[in-house]
This record gives sequence, C-alpha cells and structure tokens, in this order.
Amino acid sequence: MKNSKFYSGSGLLLGLMIIALSFGSCKISKKDSEGQDIQESGTDVKDEISKEVSDFVYPLPQSSEVTEMLNRIGIAYMLGTSNTVENVNRYFTAKSKAYNIGVYGTDLSYASTYQMTQETMLYLEAINQLGGDLGISSIYNEDLLNSIDRNIDDKDSLVEIITITINETYDFLNKNGKGDLSILMVVGGWIEAMYLTTNVSANVYNNPEIVKIIYLQKASLNKLLDIIESRKENPDIQELLEDFQPIKEAYDAVNSADMEAEQVQNIASSVETLRNKIIF
Repeated sequence: MKNSKFYSGSGLLLGLMIIALSFGSCKISKKDSEGQDIQESGTDVKDEISKEVSDFVYPLPQSSEVTEMLNRIGIAYMLGTSNTVENVNRYFTAKSKAYNIGVYGTDLSYASTYQMTQETMLYLEAINQLGGDLGISSIYNEDLLNSIDRNIDDKDSLVEIITITINETYDFLNKNGKGDLSILMVVGGWIEAMYLTTNVSANVYNNPEIVKIIYLQKASLNKLLDIIESRKENPDIQELLEDFQPIKEAYDAVNSADMEAEQVQNIASSVETLRNKIIF
C-alpha cells in the first residue's frame, strides 16, 4: 500500500512496524489549558472522554469487548482472518468507506488486543485513508500516533486509546450531519466482530466458550436492528435491513447458549454472506 502522510514525522514508526515490544505500564499524555503535557491514567482519560466528546454515544458494546473475550479464553490470533489492508483501495463511495472504517476499526481492536504491533499500525493507516472524504482525518492524526507510540508497551491502555478513537469517530460523523454513515460504520464493526468470532477456530462448535460469545451477540443484534430500522428512510439503510434478515432468522432460532452445530453454522454463514458484500 502507498504510504500516506499519516506516517510523516514519526521516526519511531518503522520500528513499530517491525518490532514486537514487551508490554508494561504506561500513562496517557494530554495537554492542559496552557498547552503543557499532563499525565493521566487510562481510567481518567476514559472519564474525560465521556464528558468531552460523547454527545453521541457509540450505541453497541465496542468490538474490543468481543476480541478481549476471545483473548481471555485463550484463542490465538488468526493471521489472514481480518479484512486485508490491500482492500482499502477498493472503497470509493462514502457508503463503502463508512462500512469499512467500521470493519477496519474492529480489525484494529483485534490486532491491538493481541499485541500485533505491525497490524495495529497498518489498520490505523487504512482507516485514515478511508476517512479523508468523510472528514475524520483530523482524528487519525499525528497526535494519535504519538499517543500510540507512548503507550505501545501496555495492551490495556492501547486498547483504550483505540476504543476512545472509535467513539470519537462515531461522535464526529453524527455531529457533522453524517448520522447514516455512522450507522454503516457501526454495522461494519459488528459484522467484522461476528466474522472474527465465527472464524477464529477451524471447529468453532466444539469450543463452548466461543459458542457462548456468539450467543451473547444476540442482544446487540436486536439493538442494532432497532437502530437500522429508525433510519430506514435512507435507501441504503433499507437495503441493509433486508440484508440482515438471514442473520436475524438464524438468531431467532436460538434460545440459549447450548446451540446445535447447525445453528452455529447458520449464524456463521449468514454473517459471512453480509461481510463479503461489505468488503467486496
């Protein structure tokens, strides 16, 4: 992929792309009212964000919560499962860009959760490239790079920075009259999280912990469908509502985490069909 201005000015980026660092403690740097650096813990930053930028709160659990569940139950990172960054040049319309900002946002969370430094930086660049026409390049900027640079040795803080950044992106789109695009972004993130969950093992059904994670997404699906329904006057959103019907029907047949293999497969295949349409 062609390098973008996203990488300019950071002498450490080449090292970040090729060196996997060990993880330790960190703090997140911000500027005070006089422009001086101040140090805050991850918790303090999260509280500040909720007060400062969350006029429009991301409506679903973040994809980082799903990827953290996979990490916690000992599922290894699966190279080649996420959407390849080479696909970024396929997305020309605002619709496809919004979808795949969500997709790559989930891939970004997945990579950072598993301490995949090179992949983390590549997905940040992909999102920055897609965001130019949508106006979000101001979020994926040198300050964000510097924050990641300072906190690359602490997984929890890195995931939190990325979570906050995705929240800011959703908030920005809504504040700037692009609410429909923000919904497409949320959809892309949800679909990719579901795709990763149903493809991180060659035999998902035989792992009851993964099956449980899949089942737990039924509640977020219902909430997502309510959000999509509220915007269905937009033809793209109406089409999306129809595209979700196979996933809804697959989940409607499920009443507990004790799913049959066929039920798991129905969910997985319906998710993959929509995901393929989104990423081309």
